[in-house]
Amino acid sequence: MGLESFNMENLKDSSTRLDSSAENLSNTTLHVENPNAESIECHLGLESLENLPGTEIEQLERIDSLESVELLNDRETVERIAEYLESVEEIKYENWVTLSLEEKTELLRSIETEIAEIEHRTPMTVDIEELPKGYYGYQCADSNSIVINSIYVMNDSPEAHREVLDTIIHEGRHAYQHYNVEVQQVHESGAEVETWKENFYDENWGYYSDTGQQIYIPASDGWGFTTMPDFRLYYYQPVEIDARNFTRDVLMELDGKGVLG
Repeated sequence: MGLESFNMENLKDSSTRLDSSAENLSNTTLHVENPNAESIECHLGLESLENLPGTEIEQLERIDSLESVELLNDRETVERIAEYLESVEEIKYENWVTLSLEEKTELLRSIETEIAEIEHRTPMTVDIEELPKGYYGYQCADSNSIVINSIYVMNDSPEAHREVLDTIIHEGRHAYQHYNVEVQQVHESGAEVETWKENFYDENWGYYSDTGQQIYIPASDGWGFTTMPDFRLYYYQPVEIDARNFTRDVLMELDGKGVLG
């Protein structure tokens, strides 16, 4: 049974996404986070400078930088993203279905840029590509990009509209996680950032993989996971739980604002 079947039959409230990391870009299969980037330890609650890399001056500069950053609260971030999306007339379902593929692509790029600003992180590029049915999109950290499946972008059903919004928010949340782990902490909870860091990079645990660093496991048709345990190990990782919950909170706000079909 492939991943699409898992998603539709067993996990109807979930979205099948593919975060690509690509240690080797020829193996940019689907749904791998980037385990190769150098991480910068920049967390609240550090007890001594010896826990930070670099010279003493560099360590002090990192601490000063952290103290000057507005640390983000998830509840407030959810509300700010929902308020922003409510203000975008083109993303409302009745307007979305009238747009061309080119117009939808430009709109999604604009949305990612604005969400990145709200989340105090670097924006990703957004591209639309045809992927197999059942796959909504993926993130490639190496190319700093989010790819969304054109099948759903061009589908005018309310369900597809919701999944496209779900995907752009979900993959943006993974970009936010990476930014906090690898660049600078802007997230309120240092403990959560440590959990994300462990999930991505800890040599004993790390992001779930079957072969090397690849979460993607070929099924009989060349896509998806070979077994339900494989999928569950991926699905219940801390970074995936966090991204799903965050996205669900934003979509609940949008439901109440009449943005979704």
